[in-house]
Amino acid sequence: MCDHIYRERAHLVAHLAAIYPSVLVSDPDEPDAPTVVTVWLPTGPAGWHVRPRDLHLFDHVPPGDNHYDGYSTEEKYRRLDEATKQLADIRSGRS
Repeated sequence: MCDHIYRERAHLVAHLAAIYPSVLVSDPDEPDAPTVVTVWLPTGPAGWHVRPRDLHLFDHVPPGDNHYDGYSTEEKYRRLDEATKQLADIRSGRS
């Protein structure tokens, strides 16, 4: 993925992390992006690796424990899509 796309994604994940409970977790097995932001969506946890240059976007997120439950990338985005639908339904009065 291109650097600018990682940066754009980091901005969006930082926004999610400001809305939902979140923690920063170390992942030493990923040298290019050694930090994971875990966001607790209403549909389950979801995590994204963050590059060091974008960590300042997550100053509002405390360090914490890894609660990775084995989800795949597909499951992560299914959870995000379902949480988005739930929030959209609430805001439109369809909840």
